[in-house]
Amino acid sequence: MSLTESIGDLHAAAEIAQEKIPGVLGEVPQLLDRAVRRRTMNTDATVIAVAGPTGAGKSSLVNALVGRPVSRASAIRPTTAHALAVTNFPAGEILDWLAITERHEAPLTGAGSAILIDLPDVDSTNFDHRQTARRLTELVDVVVWVLDPQKYADAVVHEDYLAELSEHAATTIVVLNQADKLDEDTLADVLADARRLLRADGLPTPVLPVSAATGLGVDALRAKLEDIVAERVASGEKLAADIRTESRNMLGRIHADGGQAAATAVDVPFEPVASALAIAAGAGVVASASADSYQRRARLATGWPVTRWLARRGIDPLKRLRLDTGGVSGVADYVSPAQTAVARGKIRAYVEEATAHMPAQWARQTREEVDERAERLIGDLDTSISSLDVEVRRVPAWWVLFNLLQWVALAAVVAGGVWLAALAFADTLRLQLGEPPAWGIFPLPTLMLAGGLLAGWILAGIGRLLAARGARRTCRRVLARVNAAFADKVRAEMSVVQDERAAYARLQELLTGLTKARP
Repeated sequence: MSLTESIGDLHAAAEIAQEKIPGVLGEVPQLLDRAVRRRTMNTDATVIAVAGPTGAGKSSLVNALVGRPVSRASAIRPTTAHALAVTNFPAGEILDWLAITERHEAPLTGAGSAILIDLPDVDSTNFDHRQTARRLTELVDVVVWVLDPQKYADAVVHEDYLAELSEHAATTIVVLNQADKLDEDTLADVLADARRLLRADGLPTPVLPVSAATGLGVDALRAKLEDIVAERVASGEKLAADIRTESRNMLGRIHADGGQAAATAVDVPFEPVASALAIAAGAGVVASASADSYQRRARLATGWPVTRWLARRGIDPLKRLRLDTGGVSGVADYVSPAQTAVARGKIRAYVEEATAHMPAQWARQTREEVDERAERLIGDLDTSISSLDVEVRRVPAWWVLFNLLQWVALAAVVAGGVWLAALAFADTLRLQLGEPPAWGIFPLPTLMLAGGLLAGWILAGIGRLLAARGARRTCRRVLARVNAAFADKVRAEMSVVQDERAAYARLQELLTGLTKARP
């Protein structure tokens, strides 16, 4: 991954975190500002700082590296009150950015642009000195840490600085100054112990023995610095190490807030939520009313025409629920408040389980947003039901057929009855009617009357059976339609949960990738 890509990914991660969990950002905004500012300057220049505790001999070592006295060295501590810079090129822009006013020019290296900075003591009793040292160690490209035989294990240096540089081994040099004061065996023991402490800090870097007083190891240190300057990659390596460090720190703060790896997320089905909301909306009431309405309308359409008025008694169930006009329904009047409470509980359980792996602050914000959406959804249940097709105008083909057959049967009954009446009163009325056709011993008018009545009764019976069967199917269809509609609504309203989970997974992916990124 290129450094530009790393900066872009860190910026993307910072945008996500800033919106959801700004408390985990730490120094990331400052790092991004620093990265942008540093890369707009002379990126070929290498900025080297000499840092260390009081009395370690930083100023003497700077003078030895430069080859002439540029920094005041004294037994009075602290000696360096303000940062001092030595450059081998016009470095006004970078030094202005670093806020260093004391500047010297000297031929520091054989090739490449370099800035050598003498920092105030990192353990100075003066707060401003310590702050300057801290600020500049974060801004420079390479830090030469100067330890002395008496304070090489100083907790301030190790706990406050070196322990934070586990990613900066490529841009960190550790030297043991005043090595000339130790005999050979003691020097070996001190170097071994110093390396042990550095490994404990997570910084497995060599410790170079030097002496600013005698020149021991100074040439080797100068050569190492010249190689770094000549390579011209220290600035990028330092920035990449800063990105890895801050990304790891962000992950640590996320975990401290309860955030877990995105891979631990549980896929929680929302169907139980949709089902509970459908029940709270009166899905069962509506489905049952649709079935009853179907049966009522089926009897009106297929029953014996003479007795159909019996089916008109009472009010249509869908009309009673005001679902026959498409307006606001009255289903809510038939829903128990307990069912609404169950729906709220299902929503809450769904969100809590779906966001259990997320940081507490982020999960809480998600729950609050879903709570608002859930209240709107529950408050809109009547309108949601009213917009659904409850089959109030559905007319199956068999109704039309049965209706036609019933009227044919009734016509046969009327015709047969009139014919029989005419035959019965023919003599009285002096009508000259011949004998009616017969089928066996049954005259045709009698067959028409009896057959029509029997056909009507049979058709009505079959119609009731088919109506009951159709009502059950209608109930299932309407219930499925209501459940599907609420599943869509829940999916739309609960999509915020999936969106937040995806954003958190993206944040985790970005930060995890950045902790491993090498330019």
